Amino acid sequence: MRSKTFNWPLFLSPFISRVGDSLYLFGLNWFVVKASGSTALLGIVQAVGGLTLLCGDLFCGVLIDNYNRKRILVVSEFICLLACFSFAMIIDPENPAAWQLIGLTVMLDVGVAFSFPAAKAIVPEILASSALQRFNAFSNTSLNLADIVTPLLGGLLLTLKWIDFRTFLLINGMSFTLSFLLLVGLRYHAPAKRQTHLGFKASLMSGFKYVGAHQTLVENVFLSGFANVLFAAVRLVLPFVVNHFYQADPQKYSFLLTGLALGGILGGLRLTLVKRPTRRNDNYRDLVLAAVGLVVAGLVRQYWVLLLFAFVYGFAMASFNIRAFTMTQDATENEYLGRIFGIWFIALDGFQPLGSFVFGFLTDTTQNATFLVIGVVLLIGLLLIRLGINHVLPSTRD
Repeated sequence: MRSKTFNWPLFLSPFISRVGDSLYLFGLNWFVVKASGSTALLGIVQAVGGLTLLCGDLFCGVLIDNYNRKRILVVSEFICLLACFSFAMIIDPENPAAWQLIGLTVMLDVGVAFSFPAAKAIVPEILASSALQRFNAFSNTSLNLADIVTPLLGGLLLTLKWIDFRTFLLINGMSFTLSFLLLVGLRYHAPAKRQTHLGFKASLMSGFKYVGAHQTLVENVFLSGFANVLFAAVRLVLPFVVNHFYQADPQKYSFLLTGLALGGILGGLRLTLVKRPTRRNDNYRDLVLAAVGLVVAGLVRQYWVLLLFAFVYGFAMASFNIRAFTMTQDATENEYLGRIFGIWFIALDGFQPLGSFVFGFLTDTTQNATFLVIGVVLLIGLLLIRLGINHVLPSTRD
């Protein structure tokens, strides 16, 4: 039944929406930090967004496993495009009010909370199991390609005097519209019969029980949630560092984001060539590499060091995320995929508000040394997760 090895709508839709979303975030980070001179407001907005994602994560897995996954994807994209165009009409582009940024973030993150897990859950229903890692690698590579194009385009747009925050928001709305249309045309036949519908609580608890019975899933949930919360903190710190130590040059900021994306592309392309089964130690090696890069960037305040760090960090995080997603898809039965990815994002989004809030304020004090703090936290966390998994779940089946 699952004989396909590639699907264009599932490949292009995330790429197109990523181009718009990355441009929007580029503009958001730049204009908010420039207007306020601090990352505090940005941290508050991201914290509220994280709480919104967490609430969505509690419901998305159950809905994705019990209802048509394509319809959930389509509705999610529609919510995002509606948010962009609605707030573009009312927002103050030169000095966006906090309530406007928070309201916009809430609507966008409601859509994201459902679309991303649904997309990850629908792929194994359409593609053959043997094609998953290759498709995930190509998909991730395309997203990193978008991350290369958008900082350069964003830096170019900022050189135009008439460009403001509303422009970035409208571009994001158009990208979600194209993504919406692609998903409407997706050829997908939902399974005729899913498992018996359970109540919300029972269905959610069955997902947690399923995760607990598989060591691979437990470890991936902890590692991915922890590492990606710190990744979000890194992206929060970058515009601050450029504004305070590198002449507030938008081109230098865009080059850093490009370095992250180039590293991600190389990490993704590397995994398209890997034939052997993935191993848990590979994940730890990638994340240790990311931590070492953070420590070096925090100790040596030179732009060329920061640029090299961005490339290495992007490579390590892309390699880890692609492998972790593929391992999770392979280890999970289709009828549980929505709940498993929902739980995955509960782990990620549950701590992201605290991380964004803490690092949003901490960066004003620790400045460039924030990278060192994040690197040390990552190393300690990896050690604790490894020891905890080995001690508590030594014989859990995969």
